[in-house]
Amino acid sequence: MKTVFKFVHVVFAITLFLFLQSCEKASDPVKGAYQSGVLVVSEGAFGSANGDITYYNPSLGVIEQNVFKKVNGVFAGDVLQSISVEGDDGYLVLNGSNKIEVVDINTLKRKNTFADLKLNNPRYLKVINGKAYISVWGPFNSNFALVDSYVLVVDTKTLSIAGAIDTNEGVENLLYDGKYLFVSRNGFSGSKALSVIDPATNKIVKEINLSGEPLSMVLDANNKLWAISKGNASKLFRINATTFEVEQTIEIGSNARSYLAVTPDKRSLIYAIGKAVYKISIETTSAPTIPLFTASDVTAFYGMNVDPKTGNIYIGDAKNYSSAGSAFIFKADGSFEKNVDTGIAPNSFVFR
Repeated sequence: MKTVFKFVHVVFAITLFLFLQSCEKASDPVKGAYQSGVLVVSEGAFGSANGDITYYNPSLGVIEQNVFKKVNGVFAGDVLQSISVEGDDGYLVLNGSNKIEVVDINTLKRKNTFADLKLNNPRYLKVINGKAYISVWGPFNSNFALVDSYVLVVDTKTLSIAGAIDTNEGVENLLYDGKYLFVSRNGFSGSKALSVIDPATNKIVKEINLSGEPLSMVLDANNKLWAISKGNASKLFRINATTFEVEQTIEIGSNARSYLAVTPDKRSLIYAIGKAVYKISIETTSAPTIPLFTASDVTAFYGMNVDPKTGNIYIGDAKNYSSAGSAFIFKADGSFEKNVDTGIAPNSFVFR
């Protein structure tokens, strides 16, 4: 009798598990072919208007080239600089075409296109409370120097301009910590400060002065902001995102690349000098002397990010910047995993 009872109990437990699994799957419907996987942002050849997206699904081993063109019949445009995701919407920022393509991020079907004279050399975009904040280099003068950079504010529902926030020239990367929008510079701006914007007022509330030009930024497990600078004395800066105090500066060597990433647990940072990729704990006070690995087979190191689920490190190889590039994928421990063909000049990765 006890044996029969145990058997019935096991059958009930298995049935309940399968029922809960089916309920979970039903609550997560398939929204489109590109709902999961990796979107590789491929700039395209400068002036050729062939920027597009490579889709890679690690689980299925699927690789598709030029998926925006596949879905919409045309390339995304000239110099696909970045892609930002908010909910089911994707924003493709075209630096050369001076436009933004709004797509259903799950299908990559075009929903709308935003273009305006104020959208002059756009770089990155972040959606906050229904507003798209876009870093805009603005025009160049006759000496090829930037003269009027700003953060453009656009209503995402109407795609109408809601304002512009003047910044130092060469405005670049954007990071939102839930309260403030932090704005960095490009590598040739000469500015050694981070701008802090309050989205509630669209005003700059602080300029955080640093001893190097801030480039990429990430948030760690303690909600501290980290920024990287390059040059003869490259540095990592740890900044209190509430008080804006620079709490720590770590010298990491010469001519670090502009990419900074964080591991899935947000307790370590990933950066690169040349082709050497380093991992540094957020608790340490000095730079590591031995790299996690060296991407010796990469021809033109042109982008780097970390998969927030697996910890795998993706590196874009632009090769000659005019023909197909590739993505080198390394495991979290630094061991090589595989190489994936991409579009022209892969500069970043969006993990779905």
